[in-house]
Amino acid sequence: MNFIDTHCHLDTYEEHSAESFESLRERIETPPEAYIHVACDPEAFEDARIRSESYFDVFATYGIHPEYVHTYEQNKYLLPDYWKHPRCVGCGEFGLDYHYGKENKELQRSVFEDQLEMALNTQKAIVLHLREAEEDSLSILKNAPLQNAKIHVHCFTSNASFAEELLKISNNIYIGFTCIITFKNAQNVRKAVEVIPLNRLLLETDAPYLAPVPHRGTPAHSGMIPHIADKIAELKNTDIENVYFTTRENTRYVYGI
Repeated sequence: MNFIDTHCHLDTYEEHSAESFESLRERIETPPEAYIHVACDPEAFEDARIRSESYFDVFATYGIHPEYVHTYEQNKYLLPDYWKHPRCVGCGEFGLDYHYGKENKELQRSVFEDQLEMALNTQKAIVLHLREAEEDSLSILKNAPLQNAKIHVHCFTSNASFAEELLKISNNIYIGFTCIITFKNAQNVRKAVEVIPLNRLLLETDAPYLAPVPHRGTPAHSGMIPHIADKIAELKNTDIENVYFTTRENTRYVYGI
């Protein structure tokens, strides 16, 4: 089985697990071909650059997450140089989070639009964080020139209707699913998997968050991707080999690796 963890936070994994990435790489029973390490706090950009240069199987993306929108104006100048780095494969994650950010929706929208405009000038994938902000997310994306952009809507937590609306916007929008699809109360997310074509899905852990059943309460890591693939195969009524092959080709298309 060949797969890439298309979204993980290796620095945060080390913090949550008290285990080094070096140790993790050595012990994973089913290792990924590569890790896409996401730096979404400007203070973590340099660490991501060093990691991506130090390991042949680590690539990086850089963006300013909605949690850090208050730092955007003083840090957005950093983004173009990091996005040009040869080990950078994407811009993001950035977007909207109304679960934790109800008090600054206007600022979030402004930062999302500005960051998206900047990212569209690159040839890199765009990684979006869209949480409990369906209406504004669709409005912004529908009004952006996305024709040539490859977009990864990461860690999908909404419903089938939102997924279908996203896919209508562009043929280059792909949706990432985490181990949330194994959670008992995530029927809405499983319904979304059922309506999204397999050739528009990506596998990701968002490690160290969202460990699967039966590992809840432990830090998630990239070796847990098979839990996601198994559940997708069940929901799509297809062979697990088909899930791995198709999502691997999707990753190659979106990220170029």
